[in-house]
Amino acid sequence: MVRHRLTDDQWACIADLFPPPAATGRPPNKPRDMMDGILWILRSGAAWRDLPREIGHWSTVWDYFDRWTANGTLHAVLQRLIGAQVEAEAIDRELWFIDGTVLRAHRCAAGGGKEDHPKEPADHALGRSRGGFSTKLHILCDRCGHPLHAHVTGGQVHESTCLEEILAGADVTDPDGNPVALAHKLGGDKAYRAEWIDEYLLDHGIEPVIPSKSNEDRDARAVKFDKAAYRQRNIIERLIGWLKECRRIFSRFEKTAINFLGMIRMAFIHRYLRLLTI
Repeated sequence: MVRHRLTDDQWACIADLFPPPAATGRPPNKPRDMMDGILWILRSGAAWRDLPREIGHWSTVWDYFDRWTANGTLHAVLQRLIGAQVEAEAIDRELWFIDGTVLRAHRCAAGGGKEDHPKEPADHALGRSRGGFSTKLHILCDRCGHPLHAHVTGGQVHESTCLEEILAGADVTDPDGNPVALAHKLGGDKAYRAEWIDEYLLDHGIEPVIPSKSNEDRDARAVKFDKAAYRQRNIIERLIGWLKECRRIFSRFEKTAINFLGMIRMAFIHRYLRLLTI
């Protein structure tokens, strides 16, 4: 029995989002089997060629993963699941957290060459940090640990430079696909402490929950630091720890940034499906 397969209840939540098989041509591959294959790769971290044949041929499963990542199918699935949590009022609207973590990139992640997808960065979100050849994952979640958005850059990119992009791209929508307002407070560590960040958040009606640096006058800040809210920041550290248990994420193997983000979205999808079908 192959592990990491979707249950019937989990598949029922998302089945209608996948296009129906063509009426002509070769017998179609079942989207559920393709999703099971992607999940197996995500959780096991194995090479695509090691995918069990009882799920499907590795190259076919990879083709579906590449296609669903590029055409937005996985993004639509994730939005559906987040919308279900919004409808159930499970997404916390008071306090969200933001953080970044460096993921070591394997040598096979290099050599992606040119990529004609408009969202693929020129550097494929690969760079060199103190940890070596790496990618940095920037992540947003609520205080219950629900992942809301992810963004990847080269490992050397500072967390604070991506704050606007992460908040603007938050995948929080209601079941009809309408964007949901951001939280009232945003927590982050000292990497996000900057005057322009305080001003940006306040201009958008968000209270910064970010500690002051040791070399600055804390009383000179325009906002009062909410220590009680900041103590809950460990939730995003725990979320990152859970993500790194997905062996295809704790080290990067994908050559393109959009495919690596596709794996991260698959991890989010799996997490939400488990929450919805407990």
